[in-house]
Amino acid sequence: MSDYNDLAQSLRKRGCEEEQVLEVLEDVRGTAEASRRAPDDEFGSPDDHASQHSGPRTRSPGSTTLNVFGAIGLLCVVVYAVWPQLFGFTNPVLEQFAGMIALLVLLIIGAFAAGFIDTRLPRGSA
Repeated sequence: MSDYNDLAQSLRKRGCEEEQVLEVLEDVRGTAEASRRAPDDEFGSPDDHASQHSGPRTRSPGSTTLNVFGAIGLLCVVVYAVWPQLFGFTNPVLEQFAGMIALLVLLIIGAFAAGFIDTRLPRGSA
């Protein structure tokens, strides 16, 4: 993953809005290109540089996404506990653990989605 993706993730975790993330990334890119040095050499690690910025949000979009997938997974567990015939499993092992399997699958998908959302570069960045 590039330094810019790491910086974007660190900024989002510190509560920065997308406009602020884009502004910081453009500033870092411009300064690094002007000095012909790597962003790490110019500004330090992405976490160190992100610590100079903060925003109004308390959660990153990725953590919100993970919470949504987790809530849907818990809903699957509850639905399966109340109405197991809905899933239609005939295998006895799957029949006993279908709700938990659904929860785990949704949490894994949510973790990948959250990671992608937090590390993506904002629109408008080159």
